[in-house]
Amino acid sequence: MKKIILILIIIAIFGYLLKKSWQNNDFKLGIITPNQIALLSISPERGMINLLSVDSEVEVWLPGGMGWYPSNKILKIYQADKNIKLIKQTFYYNFGFMPENIVVLDEVGDWRSWDLIKHLGFLNWIRYLFEQGSWLYKTDTLTRSMEMEKEKLDELLPRDFAESELLGQELKVTVINDSGENKLGSFVADRLNWMGFRVMEVRSEQAKKECEIMFRIGSEGIIKKYAEILAKEFSCSLISSGTLLENEMVLYLGQNYSSMIKYNSYVGTF
Repeated sequence: MKKIILILIIIAIFGYLLKKSWQNNDFKLGIITPNQIALLSISPERGMINLLSVDSEVEVWLPGGMGWYPSNKILKIYQADKNIKLIKQTFYYNFGFMPENIVVLDEVGDWRSWDLIKHLGFLNWIRYLFEQGSWLYKTDTLTRSMEMEKEKLDELLPRDFAESELLGQELKVTVINDSGENKLGSFVADRLNWMGFRVMEVRSEQAKKECEIMFRIGSEGIIKKYAEILAKEFSCSLISSGTLLENEMVLYLGQNYSSMIKYNSYVGTF
């Protein structure tokens, strides 16, 4: 009897420690196959699994001067030089989606294979096995051009693929286009909205070179985390202000940013 009680206690302690180690943050995976690309978001906090596939002939934009390519060409581009940064940026600049990992599969549906453990980690994979049956699983496909799918993206991406912690905090962003490039501010504002930010205003000001992100002096937590994420993604410097609220930031898009992503190669802006 004592042995049974001891075993039960050990199981209970193990279960408690296992649950404490589980992460509630979203897990995002960029999928590339010989025929198409796809976005996978697993959100334990919201109890959702969302998969968005891009049909083979639908073109996506590759930043840095690469231009537009059909979804079924992305794998070949990746295999040519293994530029994982370019592929991650492709997911971001088309969908406001920041994948933790990029995975190459034969078919999009193969994401459910045992290889998922390599990306989730053992403990979070165990949680996925136990709980995914009760999570909402939604799939969708883009079948037309990105411009024609704009309305669908505006509804789908913030609802199903945005960062859960951003949706809960309602971080506010003002986007100021200092690059001199027409519509660059709106272009970036769309990506921020898709991520889960609340873009309050987009405007243009006198052109300057630097890209800067301004947030409140001494801010910590979620606002600092995402200011640093955006600073890294946009190659911006961080500056502080005493006038902003704790949940506000201002993004100044300078000429250096426009040159970095080669915005002029982006055709048919939204």
